[in-house]
Amino acid sequence: MPNTWTISVPETPSPNYIVVKNISPQSSEQTVKEFFLFCGKIKEFELKNDEEDEKHKIALVHFERESAAKTAALLSNALIDDSHIVASPYFDIPSTDNERSVDPNSSEHHETQETKPKSRIAAEILANGYMLQDHVVAKGVEYDNKYNLSSRLTGFLGNLQSNAKQFDEKYRIWDSVKNIDKKYKISEKAQTAAQTAQSKAQAALQTPTGQKVHDFANQTLAQIAAVHYEAKKIHGEKLNTAGQHSTNEKPANPSQ
Repeated sequence: MPNTWTISVPETPSPNYIVVKNISPQSSEQTVKEFFLFCGKIKEFELKNDEEDEKHKIALVHFERESAAKTAALLSNALIDDSHIVASPYFDIPSTDNERSVDPNSSEHHETQETKPKSRIAAEILANGYMLQDHVVAKGVEYDNKYNLSSRLTGFLGNLQSNAKQFDEKYRIWDSVKNIDKKYKISEKAQTAAQTAQSKAQAALQTPTGQKVHDFANQTLAQIAAVHYEAKKIHGEKLNTAGQHSTNEKPANPSQ
């Protein structure tokens, strides 16, 4: 039985609608909606039990702008609570290459979630405790490279490439998702997968074909690591701001 919605879905296909499947039964409307608000403004949102998959919930998201919907579609396989979501366009519409680079120095530029690089949005999502696998981040990096939107993150590449410790930080798990990490042994699996992948990659790079892709692979990995590094920077800034607010608050007067 196909899902029916209380949201009025237009008869004319619109690229601004995204359907999200495989949502955990424990996920609340607030949790899922707040996640997708990182992509941009939401006009309508509906979360309900999936009539085609009784073990999960499903959501329909109507974004104000197409660029926000495109970002949301890139986030498929992100972890919300204990389930990897599947996000895709609601309507089957051929993709159009109408994204343009925004000059941050332009007087007409007003940065919104929709105008930020996809990799920057991924960093913000990571900084707020959600988990994105590296291939999800890679989709954002690839999109930004295609439309020259990632220049504001490239300043971190030099530091990351020259410091192996910082590069390895991409395998750490945020404090806010440690319980999930313990339950599913995510970091243990990630470390094992990383070690296996590294061994296979080293062997593959000895081949002529491997040598050709070596530089490109290094560049992509560095950009992914830059997103993780930017996420940690955002997270640190948030903690500092919270600490300052706490310090500035006056203690309650016990005599009152």
